[in-house]
Amino acid sequence: MIESEEGVGGTVMLKHKGADGGQGFELVVGGHYAMAATDGETERILAREAVRIAPKGAGFTALVGGLGLGQTLSEILKEVGISEVWVSEIEEAVIRWNRTHLRSYNGGALFDRRVKIHHGDVMGLMEKKKRFFDLILMDVDNGPSFLILEGNGCLYTASGMKKVKRALKPGGVFALWSHRPDGEIEGVLDEVFGGFNIKQIDDPSVREDLPPTAIYTALRG
Repeated sequence: MIESEEGVGGTVMLKHKGADGGQGFELVVGGHYAMAATDGETERILAREAVRIAPKGAGFTALVGGLGLGQTLSEILKEVGISEVWVSEIEEAVIRWNRTHLRSYNGGALFDRRVKIHHGDVMGLMEKKKRFFDLILMDVDNGPSFLILEGNGCLYTASGMKKVKRALKPGGVFALWSHRPDGEIEGVLDEVFGGFNIKQIDDPSVREDLPPTAIYTALRG
């Protein structure tokens, strides 16, 4: 255990496995495993997939929903076309740990001058920022069917996805991390965005009987 604190979703804990100074970080929220350093590659793929299908250009504004260990943020900041990144994180401790314990792990992503931090609910931020973002990268849960906060369930409904869509500029990209392919969210994305792409990623470090991680992307027309 590195540190723990009571938060919005219960006790928030930052742990690490292995020798001191290693990179085996793990984040637990309210007794639920949220993410670990072993998920880092799929979190980076979330950012890369969104950029891959986005219109080419510069001056893009992105939103990262869920800071976690900072890997999605770190990856999107590598893109030269990104001029501003908003990060929405509901747990204050997670923001603080990204500035301290996790700083070297994610390259000090929160200290990049392009980053704006929103300490609060991502849905509330999107409601205030209509037609504002070129990219929205969402990783606030382990997937639509494995919620970290029960209140997040509304995000994955048609109503919630319409709020996401309204926060995007025309031609903007929505990307969603899910611990497995999810038929229900696929139906919602089809209904709201008129289609979607899915990239499935097998992780050799997990049990063979577990489904692949799914990265969903959709475009606002």
